[in-house]
Amino acid sequence: MKTASNRIFFLGNPYPDGHEISKFIWSGRVDENQFIWFDFHLETVDYYAEDETEEEDFDEEESDWKAKIVWENYHSCKISSTFWSEEDKGIRVSDDLGKLNFETCIQNPLMVDNFPLAEDCAYEDLAFDIYLLGHDSCANHRLMIDKDVSGFRIEWTGKIALTYSGDTNFIYDFNATINHVKFDGFYYPPSWSLEKANDFFKQHLEDFEDFEFMDVNPKSNQRVYKLMRIEK
Repeated sequence: MKTASNRIFFLGNPYPDGHEISKFIWSGRVDENQFIWFDFHLETVDYYAEDETEEEDFDEEESDWKAKIVWENYHSCKISSTFWSEEDKGIRVSDDLGKLNFETCIQNPLMVDNFPLAEDCAYEDLAFDIYLLGHDSCANHRLMIDKDVSGFRIEWTGKIALTYSGDTNFIYDFNATINHVKFDGFYYPPSWSLEKANDFFKQHLEDFEDFEFMDVNPKSNQRVYKLMRIEK
C-alpha cells in the first residue's frame, strides 16, 4: 500500500494503492449574505498514472466501479465546491450567534450533507460536486484538520453515488489524506471595498489579529485582496 503524502483511495476500485492528489486548495469565502464558508478543491492525476499491471478483460457483468477500463475512460477525479459553482457550495462555518474563531472551528470535524439526506434533497445542491466516472454525486463528508510541521493535515472521507450512470445509492467510499496544506485565505465579494472587508472581519472573526490582507495578484493594477492567516 502506497503511503505518499497526498493520496485518495476509492475503496474497492481497481487501484488498491489509491491515486496521487495533484492539486488541493482549502480556502474561505464570505458570501453576499455575510456568511463565512470553507471551500475545498481536490484533483487527482490520471487514474492509471501509476498502474503497471496488464490490461484486464472487460466483464460486462462487473460493476463500473470495479472495471478498470471504465476508470480509464474518465481519466481523473475532481471533488470541489468551487470548480463548477461557487453558490451555496462548501461548508458554512459561521452562524448568527457570534464571531468565528478560526482555531476553534478546525478543532472539531467539519461535516456536511450527513446521512440520512432529506427526502427532498436535490443532488445538484450538495456541498461538493464530483467528477469521477462522469459527473457523479458525493455526500456524508467528514474533514478532520490537524496542524503539522508546515501547515495542516487533512483527512477527508465521504460517500459516492454513481449518478452519472443512473445509480442514486451512496454505496461507495473514499478517503483522502493531504499533508502540508496551507490555508489559502478568506475571499470576499468583489463588490466590497477593502474598508468594508476590514470592518466585516473585525466584527465577525474573533482572531482577526492573526490575519492580514494580501494582494491576490500584486503584479496587477486591480488591487484585489484576500485575508490571509499570518504564518507563525
